[in-house]
Amino acid sequence: MPKDLEKYRKFLESIPLSKYREELKDIKWVEQDLVPMLYPLTSIFKNYWESQNFLSFEEWFTEFWNEMNTAQKQKLTDLKDLVRAHRKFYEDKINGDLDNKVFLGFKARMYRTWVSVLTQLDFCYLFKFICSKEGKDLQLECSAELDSKGIDARINNIGFQIAKISQRKEALKIVRKSRVVTIPYAVFDVDEFQRLSQSSRVKDKGGYKKALISFNKYFIQLNNGFVVFKEDYLKPIIDNITDIEKVKEVVGKILLELAGES
Repeated sequence: MPKDLEKYRKFLESIPLSKYREELKDIKWVEQDLVPMLYPLTSIFKNYWESQNFLSFEEWFTEFWNEMNTAQKQKLTDLKDLVRAHRKFYEDKINGDLDNKVFLGFKARMYRTWVSVLTQLDFCYLFKFICSKEGKDLQLECSAELDSKGIDARINNIGFQIAKISQRKEALKIVRKSRVVTIPYAVFDVDEFQRLSQSSRVKDKGGYKKALISFNKYFIQLNNGFVVFKEDYLKPIIDNITDIEKVKEVVGKILLELAGES
C-alpha cells in the first residue's frame, strides 16, 4: 500500500465513530438548505485531498467554524434566524441558548457531510493506488465544484457517485443515470446480517449469507467500524474504464451480489 493510501486509512481508522454517533445522532435541527457560502466542501477537499492535512473532526470543524465566523458572520446570523423561524417545529430543542443550539446543530450537520466526503475520498485514494500499481495513466478528478454537481469523482468522461446502502433491498433501488455510474457503498450491520442468516424465522437466509460474502469481498470494515473499498471492487471498473457500458455491467453485477441475488 503506497504512503498516501496507508496514511489516509490510518487516519480513517482513528476517527471515534461511535463517540460522534452517540453525541450527534439526535441533533438534527439545522436541516434547512444552506447557502453555498456555508457549505464545507471547499474546506474538506482542500485539507483531505489537495494538501493531505488529515485533521481530526474537532480540529477541522473548529477551523471551519472560525472561518465562517470571520468571513460569513452574516450568513450564520441568517441561519440563526431561520432556526428561530422554525421554532414551532423545534420547540423542545432550541429553547434557551439559541446561539449554542445553532452551533451544535451546525456541527452535527457538518459531521455528516464530513464523513460522507471522506468515504468518497477513500474511493479516490484507492483508485489512484491501483492505477499507479498497474501503470495506468488515468486522470481522476474530484473537487468541491464537481461534488456540488452530484459527481463524487470523474475519470475520462465517466462520472461516479457514491451511494450508501444499509439494507440489501436498497442495492436494487439505485437509479442508474446516463453518464454517471452509481457506486453502492455498503454499510451493512454485519452482526444483524449474521443473525438473520441463521434465524429460523427468516425465509431468505441464503440471501443474507450471500450479501455478507459480497460485503467481505468488496469492502473492509476497519477496527472503528469505518468501511473502506477493496481492490476487488475498483479493479474491474478500472480495467473497463474506456467503455461506460462495461463499467455499468461491472457495477450492476456488484449490486446484485450485495443484494444477495447473485
